[in-house]
Amino acid sequence: MMRSITKGFFFALTLSLLGCAGGGRMSSVTGWKYNFTAPDAFRGPALVGITPPGMVLITGGSITIDDTEEFETATHRSRPDALNTRKTLSVNSFYMDQHEIRNIDWREYLAWLTAVYGKVAPERVAAARPDTKAWQEGLSDNEPFMQDYFTHPSYDNYPVVCISWEQAAAYCKWRSDRVNELLLVKAGVIPAPDFNMLATLTTVEELDNAVFSSERYFASSNQYLSRNYTGMFVSFRLPSEDEWEYAAYARRSSDPANKVYAYPWNPQQADKLTPRQREQLNAHYKRSAIAGSRVDIFSRTIPAQQGATNDFGLYNMAGNVNEWVYDSYTSRGNLNRIDSVTVLDVFLPDYHKIPNARVYKGGSWNDAQYWLHPSARRYHDATKGANYIGFRCAMSVVQVPAGRR
Repeated sequence: MMRSITKGFFFALTLSLLGCAGGGRMSSVTGWKYNFTAPDAFRGPALVGITPPGMVLITGGSITIDDTEEFETATHRSRPDALNTRKTLSVNSFYMDQHEIRNIDWREYLAWLTAVYGKVAPERVAAARPDTKAWQEGLSDNEPFMQDYFTHPSYDNYPVVCISWEQAAAYCKWRSDRVNELLLVKAGVIPAPDFNMLATLTTVEELDNAVFSSERYFASSNQYLSRNYTGMFVSFRLPSEDEWEYAAYARRSSDPANKVYAYPWNPQQADKLTPRQREQLNAHYKRSAIAGSRVDIFSRTIPAQQGATNDFGLYNMAGNVNEWVYDSYTSRGNLNRIDSVTVLDVFLPDYHKIPNARVYKGGSWNDAQYWLHPSARRYHDATKGANYIGFRCAMSVVQVPAGRR
């Protein structure tokens, strides 16, 4: 019975995603039309430009971050002379998603997996499914979201949650393959995938060899590689912790030399903002400090593109959902910037209990203001999701030699 329900769920999921998108809606994260199995799915203008779909360019550099006395944060010193939390962030230029990966983006991923592997390897589809039971954790008010949050169209543009670090990393690889596949198909380098043919294959090995792989394409002696390299993207991936912090602070060269911003959505002193500006710039987080109070305590997320962006054009780099980054949770190698035990690694004595702990950052609807500071860091088991953790992708900027342009 459960197996038939599961099959029915994914069949309905695929039909709903492809059917409602039959009018030509296009994915903002891969560039594919949602009705990717249709014969005309690859018609239309080719993707041009150097910016990957859904991303913005973050120009790299070095910035120095010091403590701030404006707000109580995870780096705030109880005594001004107690701890020196000054540090320098240095990153190369990179791309980052403008907003968190949404439910509709993850459903696109599941629909593709279902169309390709649903018959032969349904376990691959099951492995990519969000662990919606995570909504049972914390406030009991969240339990109804087990049924609706991921599947209902009303939540299309809300960030996907209950996704493990491992699932997020797998999504990045899948996205790399689909984006580059579409570019090569539109350039006439490779044929469009034939989903009817794929449906006739009977083994996982046959399917793996039949679907496009960026890694396999780059490793081959493909005669088109040199002339088409500049038309392909390097891999999507999770951002490094330093990249994520740098993007969250959104410091620009035009900023005052030693100006400290407590939060990425607070580009000026709070008391200088109008009430309307405060309303627009407030992050989505648990603002109530009264024990037992229900004031300003949210039971879920908000849309990924709601609210004001920071100076890099990124949404919700504080609040809404925490975000996975690539790094393992260890005491950061560059903590010589801090001359005492770091107040950011508050769980350092315990993290060794999880052999594969990964960092998440940013604060969420379920967190106090304390955790919204870009330098705050916590960890979670890489194999498990949580209803307060999502993610966004990043991509390195590669300088192509002049002879290969």
